[in-house]
Amino acid sequence: MLNTLVVTYEGILDVKRNKLSVFICNYELFSMEKGEDVQCMFGCFQTILNELRYLGRTYDNYDHIDKIICILVNNFVLISDRDAFTIS
Repeated sequence: MLNTLVVTYEGILDVKRNKLSVFICNYELFSMEKGEDVQCMFGCFQTILNELRYLGRTYDNYDHIDKIICILVNNFVLISDRDAFTIS
């Protein structure tokens, strides 16, 4: 009985570690999809943050703000470059 509990507990920890790895990767590689509006992008970002928080991983709010601003600036630059090519 004890062995079964130990194996189950270790399995749960492995699942948690794997989920945490996936969501950390999602957080680090997060970007705005083509044609996606800001509200939808922010909702997806919040979902990732909530999952990370649930799994015990937290980031500073400044990290979130910096990430969102970088995403928006990069998206704006890409749109501006695309419009510059179509206007010329």
